[in-house]
Amino acid sequence: MPMPASPNLTFTVTPPNSGSTDYTANLVWGGAANQMTINQNFGRQGDTANFPLVDEFTNTPNFHIPVMSQVKLVDHTANKTLFAGVCNNPTLVVESPNKNEWNLQCTDYAYYADNAIVHGTFIGLTADQIVVALTKQANCGITAKTIANGGFVAPGPVLPAFVQNYDTLSNVWRKLAQQAGQVTPYGWYVDENRNLHFYDATTAISSGVTFTTSPTTAGLGSTTQGHFLYESFNYEWDGTSIRNRILVQGANQTIYFGSTTKNKPTDTWVGNGSQTSFALRYTVTGSPQLSLGGKFVSVTVVNAGAQSTDKYRVQQNAVGGWFLVFASPPSNGTVIKIWYDYLIPIVAQANDHPSQVQYNGPNGGVFTEYILDTSLSTVPMAFNRAQRERQEYAFAAERITFNTDESFFGWVRAGETCKITNALIPDAGNNYNLGITNATFIVTGNSVQFVEQGGYRQSQITAVRL
Repeated sequence: MPMPASPNLTFTVTPPNSGSTDYTANLVWGGAANQMTINQNFGRQGDTANFPLVDEFTNTPNFHIPVMSQVKLVDHTANKTLFAGVCNNPTLVVESPNKNEWNLQCTDYAYYADNAIVHGTFIGLTADQIVVALTKQANCGITAKTIANGGFVAPGPVLPAFVQNYDTLSNVWRKLAQQAGQVTPYGWYVDENRNLHFYDATTAISSGVTFTTSPTTAGLGSTTQGHFLYESFNYEWDGTSIRNRILVQGANQTIYFGSTTKNKPTDTWVGNGSQTSFALRYTVTGSPQLSLGGKFVSVTVVNAGAQSTDKYRVQQNAVGGWFLVFASPPSNGTVIKIWYDYLIPIVAQANDHPSQVQYNGPNGGVFTEYILDTSLSTVPMAFNRAQRERQEYAFAAERITFNTDESFFGWVRAGETCKITNALIPDAGNNYNLGITNATFIVTGNSVQFVEQGGYRQSQITAVRL
């Protein structure tokens, strides 16, 4: 289908310690060993891309592309940067003695966060404050500022305690997105100016684009309106991930016994003259205090696999259980008291009762998920994680996947919202009557392929209804 206008692209490469060079004329739209593609994911990893360049020469090659060069692809028609990042894997294919093909495999600027290590302990700060602090600590070329300070990091909830051992900055962003999302899910991306965008769906930026089955620009091309190609179209109500009861187990916390004069003993028994072993209720830590008939005696802590012949022992068995063991049985009627610090796991649970009612069945409508995350060091942190998972997964996600055709000159990046108008989809928000109109979706994935006609492109978009 002929177009009255065409994409106007510029592709530049900036090697380390060098200036930028325009390689637009060397981009290959078709016929190369690899196709020109861009793949985006919101809040999971950096975007990736592949750019094939061809170099035809008489005697010696015209150029080479150094590893770790920065690349940028700009569409001047849409006034958008389609990709900016790092060429971390340039590959040379020698096609003939006078022709080279370079395949530039690239990751967006999140690549710098993949290779920066951070750590820290934060008490009583908001998620956005922690994001900004750790990004600044990484000092990897990425800027993070709160929206109040002119940046793109949205306000987040208070995290009572966030303890981060050494890890990559991008992994910490993912973790903080989970921690912050007890009300609405959070995600992130790094833009072409190396600014971090960290936000939830309620503060997502609108792309200004509508995809519709009632086009007003058919055959004309548009930067704000796209159409559906139905050979790859699907719309799903994804119940496979419904979870409306979330049980989260975090790190172990220590319960201290306090004082033997002011606090009750942790365990108490009465000897019967024959028993030499008494099961403890908890996992022992620290130094226990043992009283026999009102008199304190010394007791030895013996871990699993170790041996001791001491008269009084707190001993762990091979499967992790703890016992108070005597060399000889305490006499009948002897009151045995022991005080000890012990470990218990941090556990929190969140239910979504409306979801359980809506999906009622033989299981009572309960779909449970268990999460073990030892980085959660307080009960509020574990509860926040449970709330976040409940919020995101309590109801079936309405997900649309479709291809656009070449008449769409615009751009929707993963993490932005778009509007969907489709007369063929039953609307779950309107008793499943046929047709959804101007519904808001957030784009979670965008896979772009460039076609042979000089920079035109098709996008396969995945988006979730808000």
